[in-house]
Amino acid sequence: MPDALQTQRRTLLAELFRNYSSPAFAIRLWNDWQWSSIPGEKPMFTLAVETPNALAALAQCRIDDAKLARRCTVELLDYRNCAHLSGSFDKIASVGMFEHVGPKNLPHYFHTVHKLLRPGGTFLNHGIARSALSPVRKDSFIDRYVFPDGRLATLSQAVGAAESAGFEVRDVENLREHYELTLRKWVEGLRQNEEELRNYVAEKTYRIWLLYMAGSAAAFRRGDSAVYQILLSRPERGRSGLPLIREDWYSTSTWEQRNEI
Repeated sequence: MPDALQTQRRTLLAELFRNYSSPAFAIRLWNDWQWSSIPGEKPMFTLAVETPNALAALAQCRIDDAKLARRCTVELLDYRNCAHLSGSFDKIASVGMFEHVGPKNLPHYFHTVHKLLRPGGTFLNHGIARSALSPVRKDSFIDRYVFPDGRLATLSQAVGAAESAGFEVRDVENLREHYELTLRKWVEGLRQNEEELRNYVAEKTYRIWLLYMAGSAAAFRRGDSAVYQILLSRPERGRSGLPLIREDWYSTSTWEQRNEI
């Protein structure tokens, strides 16, 4: 992802996880190697769910290198097997794994996250959704070579399932154009590093991913797909604990005063 876009994404998550007067317990559901870096500004428990072993090991190494082992930890768990952690977390962020849940499993997914949150907690769901006007394609190139049996949900399906699970929708942000730029940068990187990459993968694999990313960039440009960040809350007797306006999400002073609202 281009540096500026990656920085913006990290900034939002860092601020949403910031500034509790007592130790904050947070969980991140992620499938993205870029989330192996840990801010660690406050005491925090970080749980990585649905993450390959190598990435979990990398995240733990970075935690150890930053001397944050007493604040952060990484575990490999299936999100469907987290019942023992119910009510344990103040904040949850799901980055890059929502796409793997599938429309039919959305109710269980959002109910699970809702149970993991304490009352007053917040959940940021970051993931790809298809346009409601874009038909579900079977036996496509992506279905055959990249994500077998993969099915993207629509935004309305995701929001509906979240509300049915008890969440309040606080904000929805569409990053479609950003992701087109990201994909085009990835395509550029694949082309520029073809010789080196071919030392690690077969020509067929290289060409599959080159075509997949180029085609995905075109799909985002057309509006067939988009990346949405949905901010959800589990209000405590009607109190969300969130700042009143979006700009204040990025203000440290506002978060420090959150308990006064």
